[in-house]
Amino acid sequence: MLTESKPPAGPPALPPSGPVWQSADALVAWCDARLAAAETRLAALPKATKRTVANTLDTVNALYAELDAAGGMASLMFSVHPDKTVRDAANGCTEKVERLDSRIKTDRAVYDAVAAVDIGKADAHTRRYVERLLREFRRAGVDKDEPTRQRIKAIHEELVKLSQEYRKNVSEDVRHIDITGGIEKLKGLPEDYLKAHAPKDGKIRITTDYPDFYPFQTYVEDGALRKALYQQFLSRGDPKNKPLLEKVLALRHELATTLGHATWAAYQAEDKMVKNAKTIAGFLDDLEKILRPKLEKDVAQVLARKKQDDPKADAFREWDRFYYVGKVREQKFDFDARAVRPYFSYPKVEQGILDLYSELFGLKFVRLKSEPVWHADVKAFGLEQDGKLIGKFYLDMHPRADKFKHAAQFGLETGIAGERIPVASLVCNFADPKVGDGKALMEHGEVTTFFHEFGHLVHHLLAQRTRWVALNGTACEWDFVEAPSQLLEEWAWDVDVLQRFAKHVDTGEAIPAALVKKMRAAEEFGKGVDVMRQLFYASYSFHVHSRDPAKLTLETFTAEMYKKYSPFPQTEGTHIYANFEHLIGYSSMYYTYQWSLAHAKDIFTRFQKEGIQNPKTARAYREAILEPGGAEDAAELVKRFLGRPFSLDAYKAWLEAE
Repeated sequence: MLTESKPPAGPPALPPSGPVWQSADALVAWCDARLAAAETRLAALPKATKRTVANTLDTVNALYAELDAAGGMASLMFSVHPDKTVRDAANGCTEKVERLDSRIKTDRAVYDAVAAVDIGKADAHTRRYVERLLREFRRAGVDKDEPTRQRIKAIHEELVKLSQEYRKNVSEDVRHIDITGGIEKLKGLPEDYLKAHAPKDGKIRITTDYPDFYPFQTYVEDGALRKALYQQFLSRGDPKNKPLLEKVLALRHELATTLGHATWAAYQAEDKMVKNAKTIAGFLDDLEKILRPKLEKDVAQVLARKKQDDPKADAFREWDRFYYVGKVREQKFDFDARAVRPYFSYPKVEQGILDLYSELFGLKFVRLKSEPVWHADVKAFGLEQDGKLIGKFYLDMHPRADKFKHAAQFGLETGIAGERIPVASLVCNFADPKVGDGKALMEHGEVTTFFHEFGHLVHHLLAQRTRWVALNGTACEWDFVEAPSQLLEEWAWDVDVLQRFAKHVDTGEAIPAALVKKMRAAEEFGKGVDVMRQLFYASYSFHVHSRDPAKLTLETFTAEMYKKYSPFPQTEGTHIYANFEHLIGYSSMYYTYQWSLAHAKDIFTRFQKEGIQNPKTARAYREAILEPGGAEDAAELVKRFLGRPFSLDAYKAWLEAE
């Protein structure tokens, strides 16, 4: 075996004077220190005469550990920090990180140095690390001539700037409608929502932020008001983001064709589970064929229910989605979603999820009350196992001005076995106990989202098995990365799990098993609509990247996608391309959600057989799926856990179930 030394330690995670995010100057200084350390290691590479794991791979690994930390912190601070100067500094840090990363990956000397290391006797993780690293260099154009490499670097830098600006435009564009005529205009909404939206100066303001938007769309009886808010919601980022997206699409296409691919979609598919764009197209087509009959049946029932209120209704519209699907569920299953809200108070949900994950995976979550945070609402936690700190994370869970508007896990630092613990943050926009009556009631769908995102968090924190930073965390193939979190949504539907923490906010009564049974039965209705909506987004992201952008008109393309894939007609005056943020992050790969879900449904079959709260099964899942990260192909991880190769049977059965 080759002798392998440990990578040199990087600068401390926090400067002695205080947290990284205490000011724009502090963040810039910390980011620059990380980048300087990376530059030092990069400069050391050419000095070696004989390439070894110790003098080359360890050095490159340490270099990327610096970029991982700098990029992770910058991404989070850009998304959540309340101070614009800090967000701007984070944006600048991101650009610096991407610029250096692009420079490294197009540096032929670095590529040759890594390729020259003899890994014939190295362990499997080291061999995989080198294979993936060299592949990433080739995919970055390291084998192109100097002018081409310079153009590739320029494209990457411009894409970072455009992407950050697009996201900023969405996060800062909080729209609203003002309702006059009194609280009776909000007929249908739960009491806690009404208390939190008392009239001011004769007007009730409803924003496009999630805690406002989704209950409003679900319960308000006035269709004109639901439509008005929906139009505002799907117009965020407009008109600023249209030209930005057009530039992004053009640059991505140029980059893909420069690297020898027909389209950006083809380029992106190459290193994923699917391997090629043809597989994605086939998967989406197959899904559409399965869903079409179910969708038509759902729409017919929803439209029939709508006609009971409006005999002239001739279409199922976007602003009808939550409201009338809910009405059919009430009628067909005697289930009203408002009935479960009192059982889901945010503080109890948070504690319940922490307790459950602790038991399932043999972990301990410890509140770090003295840990510095970037906002008073943020909570810091340590992740312990057998009395040892193995990770740290933050919960930033409630909406505020200029904050990221969706739900996501942000990795601040990827763990390195024996060297540094992983750090991450969960960022969501759930009801705030400080607002309204303090009950902070959640929709069950939001509870499911919490389970999902916490699944990402645990995946990032537990995957620290190797010394190679590029193989740890959520470094599996991108189209598998949602599977572990989608799997853990199943726990949000189990009556025994829910009764642990779903206690009525007033009476303390555990949620009745009969109510959970109704909720589960009702959830089966509307699946055709829900999954077809996901197919619409998946197809939109894939096909917009499968064409020459020079021949693409976004308005025409959007109308085409609505007509072919959407469960309902396009809402006039809306611009989905201006606020569909996954076009920036996932680009052509939104298909990932359904591809991963198919794997999650298959993985869950073992839990169904052995028990959803069976600690042995959960531990086996942790060891087989979560801990390896990207150290092995996802298909092998699934095969090991199930004892057989992946099958679509469970996913198809779920889609077709009544």
